[in-house]
Amino acid sequence: MTKATGVVLAGGRSRRFAGGDKALATLDGDPLLVHVVRALAAVADGVVVNCRADQRPSFEAALAAADLDGPVSFAVDDRPDEGPLAGLVRAFGVIDTEYAVVLACDMPLVPASSLTALLERAADAGTAVVPRTTGGLEPTCAVYRVGRGRSAAETAYTDGERSLHALLQRLSPTVVDISAVGLDERSLTSVDTVETLARLRGASRGNH
Repeated sequence: MTKATGVVLAGGRSRRFAGGDKALATLDGDPLLVHVVRALAAVADGVVVNCRADQRPSFEAALAAADLDGPVSFAVDDRPDEGPLAGLVRAFGVIDTEYAVVLACDMPLVPASSLTALLERAADAGTAVVPRTTGGLEPTCAVYRVGRGRSAAETAYTDGERSLHALLQRLSPTVVDISAVGLDERSLTSVDTVETLARLRGASRGNH
C-alpha cells in the first residue's frame, strides 16, 4: 500500500445544517465524522482531522467512543473560518507521507474501496487524482501528492483564493470518472442539511 495519510476536512460552521455541527450528526448509529475516519483509516497509515479549536473536544470524544483502526490526530485551524483551502493548507503542514487521501466530514457514504482505487491511480498522477461527477470535479474526495499540493495550496491561499477548485486549477489533476473508482452520485452525497440526512436515514432503514 502506498504511504498515505487520510485527511478529514471538518472545520466548517455547518451554517446550512440546522441541527448543530453536522460532523457529529449520526447515521446508522455513528457520527458522520466516524464514518469518514473509518473509511480513511482503512486505506491510510493514519488520519488527520482538520477542525477548529472549539470542535476538537467533542470530536475527540466521538472518536474515542468508536472502534477505529489506526492513529487519529488533529490539525487545528490556525486561520479558522477561512474555508476548506485554509484547512487543507493546515493539514498538509503536519503530514509527512507522500500522499493525502482527502475526504470531507459530511460525505459518510464514500466506501474505502473507492478511496483505494483513487490512491492506486496516484502513482501515475503528477499532482492529484480527482473524481468527476455530472456537476464537475469533487476536490473533497480526492488524493493529493502532498509536496506539490502543499506548495500550490499555499500559493493559492496567498493569492486570496479560498476554494479547493482554485487549487485544482493550479494542479491540473488527473481526472477520473466516478464509475471508474466505484463511486456514484449517491455515495458522494454531501450532508449539508438536516433534510439530506433525513433522506439518508430513511433509505438506510428501508435497506434493513
